[in-house]
Amino acid sequence: MARCKTSEVVSLAKNKNYDKKIFRLVSILNKLNGGGKVRSSQLAEEFNVSIRSVQRDLDLLNMTGFPLDMQEKGVYSFMSGFSLRKLMLTDEEASLLSFFHEIANSLGKNFSESFRSLVSKVLAKEDSSPFFVKLPGIPAHMKNFPFVKELEQAVQESQKILIKYESAKGLREHQLCPLKLVNFEGFWYLLAMPEGKRQFRKFRSEKIKALEVLDETFNPPRNLKTALERSVNIWFSEEPGEKILLEIDKDAAHYFKKKIYFPEQRIIKEKKDATLILQTQANHNEVLRTIIQWIPDIRVIQPKELDVKIKGLLKEYLKGSKPRWG
Repeated sequence: MARCKTSEVVSLAKNKNYDKKIFRLVSILNKLNGGGKVRSSQLAEEFNVSIRSVQRDLDLLNMTGFPLDMQEKGVYSFMSGFSLRKLMLTDEEASLLSFFHEIANSLGKNFSESFRSLVSKVLAKEDSSPFFVKLPGIPAHMKNFPFVKELEQAVQESQKILIKYESAKGLREHQLCPLKLVNFEGFWYLLAMPEGKRQFRKFRSEKIKALEVLDETFNPPRNLKTALERSVNIWFSEEPGEKILLEIDKDAAHYFKKKIYFPEQRIIKEKKDATLILQTQANHNEVLRTIIQWIPDIRVIQPKELDVKIKGLLKEYLKGSKPRWG
């Protein structure tokens, strides 16, 4: 078993995409470590990759334990007071930690947990360290994604597939056009379109019980890249949704200035009492859970239907019933 894992690590390390990733990580860390800021759009242009790829690099650094602070939308720096020099790490050493963090996650739970323990020790060599970084609790295992090679091929060659999927209604068969293998908050999904439909569906990786790659091909939707780049959670859809206005209380305003919680989020007004009026373009499922998470520091201004829906969900919860999200 150990020999097999070692060969996988060697294979991954030789992958040219990982070479490029290490180069990007070193470059980003070099810019940050001098007390500087990085702009995701400029990095994307410099590295000739998408903004989403740069965002994944930044997220990886953050998850590995190098705390980033968003100064404004798309602009990042190290958290005030943090530097690699204080940890006695070079840019190259820090980038390798991030690189192996990603590899460890792909090799399964035991490797991921061992590496998380190692990173914690490296980033806090003494108990007196002024920094503590809470790493994500759910590692993103590609090992838990069955049929990954078959799906990778089907996505790359735009081949239709037939899967057996375990749902609340039992084992069901679905003929799909596979679009991407996506990861949100540590969970892997297959993003696909049902046969004959132009709508996005997500299938949890571990619930795919059987798969057959078909000879028939399909044309991927033109809006796929746009939909993925504007997404902030797994509840995104093929359409951008409607304009939503939210009021953010002054006690929470700081967080919404620093982080993007909603698709196409932008502040359209800051009142004298520091309350924010925030606009997003999204479907209701994309914003429901986040809004509820921030109650009572958030209020829906429009549309009225969304406000009514949230109040209904909370009312059902308080009655002891199980709310229906759909």
